[in-house]
Amino acid sequence: MTPKLKVKLVLQLREQGLNRTEIASSRHISRKNVNEIFSIAQEKGLTYHSVKALSEDEVYELIYPDKYKRMTDDLYTLPDYSHIHTELKRVGVTLRLLWLEYSAKIRAEGGVPVKYTKYCLDYRNYVSKHEFTSHIDHKPGYRCEVDWSGPTMKLNVGNIAVPVYLFVACLTYSQYVYVEPCLDMKLNTWLGCHINMYRYFGGVPVCTVCDNLKTGVVKHPREGDIILQGDYERLGEYYGTAIMPARVRRPKDKASAEGSVRIIATAIMARLRNSQYSSFDALKYDISIKLKELNSAVMEKKGISRADALKLEAPSLQPLPVIPFSLKEWKYEVKVAPNSHISYKKNFYSVPYTYIGQSVSVCEEIVTRQLKVYDKDVVIASHVMFGNHAFNNYSTTEEHMPDKVHKPEFDEDRIRKWAESVGPKTSLVIDRIFASVKIKEQGYNPCLSVLKLSSKHGELLLERACELALQHFNTPRYKQINAYLLEQIGKGTATSNISDEERRKQANKGAHIRGSAYYKTSTSVNDEENL
Repeated sequence: MTPKLKVKLVLQLREQGLNRTEIASSRHISRKNVNEIFSIAQEKGLTYHSVKALSEDEVYELIYPDKYKRMTDDLYTLPDYSHIHTELKRVGVTLRLLWLEYSAKIRAEGGVPVKYTKYCLDYRNYVSKHEFTSHIDHKPGYRCEVDWSGPTMKLNVGNIAVPVYLFVACLTYSQYVYVEPCLDMKLNTWLGCHINMYRYFGGVPVCTVCDNLKTGVVKHPREGDIILQGDYERLGEYYGTAIMPARVRRPKDKASAEGSVRIIATAIMARLRNSQYSSFDALKYDISIKLKELNSAVMEKKGISRADALKLEAPSLQPLPVIPFSLKEWKYEVKVAPNSHISYKKNFYSVPYTYIGQSVSVCEEIVTRQLKVYDKDVVIASHVMFGNHAFNNYSTTEEHMPDKVHKPEFDEDRIRKWAESVGPKTSLVIDRIFASVKIKEQGYNPCLSVLKLSSKHGELLLERACELALQHFNTPRYKQINAYLLEQIGKGTATSNISDEERRKQANKGAHIRGSAYYKTSTSVNDEENL
């Protein structure tokens, strides 16, 4: 379709400095029409710069919306939306199927069918205009709605209150509800909740209606194609469900999810409001119990429970795939420590001792919370991951640990002998670290990190720092001991109480001790060497 007036061209010529008369005469447009375009553009705040990226048709629609609509209606053969509304009540019938049938029919008659986007938009306007509740929402197995609950719960971790977000989903026919607590609202969490939701429902609906959250929807323009986040779109394709974001600022498009949020606020959150949780698993378990009670309770208006209604809807749901959609996070070139463990997200997981000193690949399976360690394409270890707020925990398989014949580069005996050579306080720190772990190999890294401070600052300073740390901590580790070391060095008093015999011992080991007097007076090189 070509508009009679080149509106975008008129705005461009105006931008280039031509006046009304020059534009009218050069483009064979009446001066009245040029004046009208200038006036409307000024009223709507439109300039050539603001519409430069738009097509001529789109600019024409901005200036003359009524004329554009009449021209469009004259060009296209519009569908019968009352017929569409009736057909959608039949099992298996979708808007896209009806649009394909309509398009084929109009083309066969020599007409021009409207595009799918306009077809859907005009149908929505028809439903809204006639105040229909759209029976499409109540077809079994057709639709579920998902959202985050606005109100949150909390988890008490030490003295910190950690927010717990609730993922809420509802099958619109049976009103069967699914709720899952989460520690964040990131993309992997969002996708994992969908996978668990479909498994909880026992099948997959034709449509999954979501809000326009940034983790799932990249772009939702008023016209044109909706752009979903890549992984979210792949999940929909894998499960055979159409991901359909609700219209912006149209909560009625996902009324069931909005209603479910209000329901769980009473049925779950209010009933657990007096409970204090320090364990995420305990909170998750209590929510699952309340959720089961909610779905088993009889709905007043329907006279049956949500669980019973689901039995009627279940045959219409699409079957689950044999293997769930896989969400994985990889980390490469992870080095295996001398204690036969790798570090991943602030926790430690064992691998066979034969890989000590080598690099491996780590794969986190988001949904199952499994951590798998690979040597090339071979799985060499598998662990259940610790929670998101856990740190410095060890998951150790005893078979991975070296036996007495195959000792690592640093074993317990060598570490203890090294500590004894430094001093009694250092040796006591190492003893307590080994006593605090279940498997001796778990103590290798903490002990070595402490002992290596002697190479950097000298054995005498390490011994003194261990002595100070033991006065305040039962089992001091690298962080506390290193802090005391730096504090003593910063004050310049690290060697003020060291005897001449200890200084000579330190000098024989090749370390140079500079007391506070060194920095206060100018000392020659020869004097420094004699300290």
